[in-house]
Amino acid sequence: MTRPTSQRTTANALPRDGQPRPCPQCKETCAPGHQYCPQCGFPITEIIAPEEDRFVGTTLPGGHHILDLIGVGGMGRIYRAEQSVLRRTVAVKIVHPHLMADENSAARFLTEARAASQLNHPNSVAVFDFGRTEAGQPYLVMEFLRGKDLAQVAYEEGPLPFSRIVDVLGQVLAALGEAHDLGIVHRDLKPENIILQPLRRGGDFVKVVDFGLAKLRADPKSTSVTSPGIVCGTPDYMSPEQGRGDTIDGRSDLYAVGVILFQLLTGRLPFEAEAPTQVVMMHMSIPAPDPRQVCPKRQIPAALAEVVKKALAKSPAQRYQDAHELAQALRQAVEDLGDDAPPSSSSAFPPSLLVGEHTVCEACGYRVPAARYCCECAAPLPREQSIQMGVPFIGRDDDLAWLEARRPVSAVVQAARIVGEAGAGKTRLLEEFAGRCSVLGDKVFTLGPDPYFAGVSGHTLAEAIRMLARLDQQAIDEEAFPGAAPEAVLGLRDLFGNDRNNYLSPLERRHALSDALRWALVRAASNGRGVPILIIDDLERVDGPSRHAFADVLGEPPPVPALFVCSHVPGFESGWGAERSVARVLEELPAREVRLLVSPQMDLPQRDRFLPLYLDQAMRHQIEGGGQLPGRLVDLIALRIDTLDQDARRILQALAVLGDRAGAEDIAEILQLEPPLDEPVAALVARGMVTQVGSELSTRHPLIREIALAGIPVEVRRELHRRALRLEERKGAPLEVRTQHAYFSQQAFGALLLLEQVADRATARGDTATEVLALRRCLEIARQEISRGELDDPLRAVLIFSRKLGASLTRAGDFADAEGVLREALDLAGPASEDRAKILGALAHVAHGRRRAADALRCLDEAILVAESAGALELASTLADTRRAWSSP
Repeated sequence: MTRPTSQRTTANALPRDGQPRPCPQCKETCAPGHQYCPQCGFPITEIIAPEEDRFVGTTLPGGHHILDLIGVGGMGRIYRAEQSVLRRTVAVKIVHPHLMADENSAARFLTEARAASQLNHPNSVAVFDFGRTEAGQPYLVMEFLRGKDLAQVAYEEGPLPFSRIVDVLGQVLAALGEAHDLGIVHRDLKPENIILQPLRRGGDFVKVVDFGLAKLRADPKSTSVTSPGIVCGTPDYMSPEQGRGDTIDGRSDLYAVGVILFQLLTGRLPFEAEAPTQVVMMHMSIPAPDPRQVCPKRQIPAALAEVVKKALAKSPAQRYQDAHELAQALRQAVEDLGDDAPPSSSSAFPPSLLVGEHTVCEACGYRVPAARYCCECAAPLPREQSIQMGVPFIGRDDDLAWLEARRPVSAVVQAARIVGEAGAGKTRLLEEFAGRCSVLGDKVFTLGPDPYFAGVSGHTLAEAIRMLARLDQQAIDEEAFPGAAPEAVLGLRDLFGNDRNNYLSPLERRHALSDALRWALVRAASNGRGVPILIIDDLERVDGPSRHAFADVLGEPPPVPALFVCSHVPGFESGWGAERSVARVLEELPAREVRLLVSPQMDLPQRDRFLPLYLDQAMRHQIEGGGQLPGRLVDLIALRIDTLDQDARRILQALAVLGDRAGAEDIAEILQLEPPLDEPVAALVARGMVTQVGSELSTRHPLIREIALAGIPVEVRRELHRRALRLEERKGAPLEVRTQHAYFSQQAFGALLLLEQVADRATARGDTATEVLALRRCLEIARQEISRGELDDPLRAVLIFSRKLGASLTRAGDFADAEGVLREALDLAGPASEDRAKILGALAHVAHGRRRAADALRCLDEAILVAESAGALELASTLADTRRAWSSP
């Protein structure tokens, strides 16, 4: 096969000044003095050295930090970047500035973003975000791929075996099938747009990329990527109807698959000529040659030649009508040859990664580690040979001993904190400690965030009080709280929904909730023998009022022995004072202990320490037959999720949208699938992605949920949240849960109403962090609506929520941020409007909080004048009262 001309120019291949440079669009060699390619007109001056790239080191509006340039293509520059929250590696494509003046090219790029963000197939590249840089250049954030394109693989390893060709194209057709079902046509399918990632067990994992010429034929309102008579695509792979500029559908992509099949079988293209226009004309008018005649020494089977012939028919009506039909024809052609044997069991999996037994799965024939389910096909394995997969509890003896030393508590509440990054084994350590305490007779109560991961106000505190005081629903309904002081009763009423405390201030509510917890601790201490031990996992995810109550009780504990133990990530401020709280940092496992645990055949990165979760995921990845291990935990988990079967991956995504735990029926509803979901769920359980108790599923680790959620294509995630919102509204879910779904589904009006309610509730309970977050999201939605148009007056909404957010930040003591938000809003307000007067009044409060009396009074004076000129006399009077109060000694 001829050497490929990939568009993915690596950063290291970029030429220095004074050297010839290849055009990234047509590969013509250009002289150092050329400003434009003499063959296709591409501006060669766009290619600059990586150290001169102005985007490297910057952060995009979506929170993606650009690390380095990795390639230059005909439409844009491709960068390696990092998600700011999860630190997952992603790829970013930024369109070339010279294309911004080209209406057709700009439309093509934006259509790529819109089309590709609807694709949610394991063999399609996922699009996480898209938008514009501060300079107005469109960008696209995608999953970062590790592998080679099909053109390069065919050149280096060709000719490829027939079975491998069919396997690769079968995965390509699976991706195209989903795209065609959504009304999306690729329009530029070629070997350079097919990425192959080698698997340890043999074979390839395929990704189809660059739906840059995709056309949304299902959306009549969308901007067409081409104007009438304009031809887009690569001539070598262009269908006859595409060459004529006719309306096309998915069968045009199937023609391109036929060209690729011909090329992989013969080592050459079906039509070759010096000029691209000649190639297009040949596709339109000349019958495709028989691949057996082109390459007789290859001994191409007649069945495959027939597939080529039908795929390359000039008329779409005479081709395969959909991707499934073509894939089935390819599989049948190979089965007729008897060339469909799977990789041998000796090469499919490493003999051993952990100490343990292996067995042969009767369903698929692979030799796999003994477990409950086969890690290849999810079929049940013989129970007598089953073992539990996972990393043994090693390297934590000192940490466990440190926790056990906290047990002999005095007659007062004490606390211990386990601090470690995600995947350090905090939960596992707490589970071991809880088990030992239970054996010793302690009363252990295990808590965590709400199952929705939505910050449901008071959820964890309510669970703690229920368990400590042994409250059932009847006792709550009847307000049977024996021995509770009036202040504790107020807190219990507030917490359990019998809210008659609207007259309480935020500080009084906070005190009432902590009194309720003190009462419950006293009840627990008096109920039989044993010390109450409260274990709170992932404290940073727990809602604000609950965290405040735990911290307040530690600050003023009741006179009973009890132990609080929590875990959280580094940098989180727990609020647990040093007087009664001690902390221990959980380090990574030393490499010397890890090397004793695993087989030398396991290709771990060379480093001094490993996170336990990384070790667990690495073993699972290699046992599953995965390829080279990424060095970072988040990238490894993302890679394992990407290689899940489509149904299993969609179930994991739906579970992530719904929260940490959800019923199988709810998952089936938002996926619009018919239950039961036994097979894909069994696959997820076997791969250690989820746990199952009855019909309820839960992600095995919060980080798996976060990465699954972040990896959902943006349009797909919006739709899942829309369906989840309808589900949770019907079920009467908490306010915060409905708000979260409305926000992420981008239903502007409904989300603003719910977010305001969340902010009001947080204000009433003194939960400033939640209040600020809710109002930030309100302001974000209002700003977006300026261009979208769902709200009647988005500019007014921006002014309102800027003022509210500024006031909230002022109460939180974040004066610099408050002033920045308010000053920006002031620039948008009319010169003599009531909104301007209110914003000036809010700025006065910022200055007053900073103890800048003169600035505060000056802002108030201006606010009063604006309010009077706007006819807002009541507002002017209120502002004047404030001025008199601040002026008095």
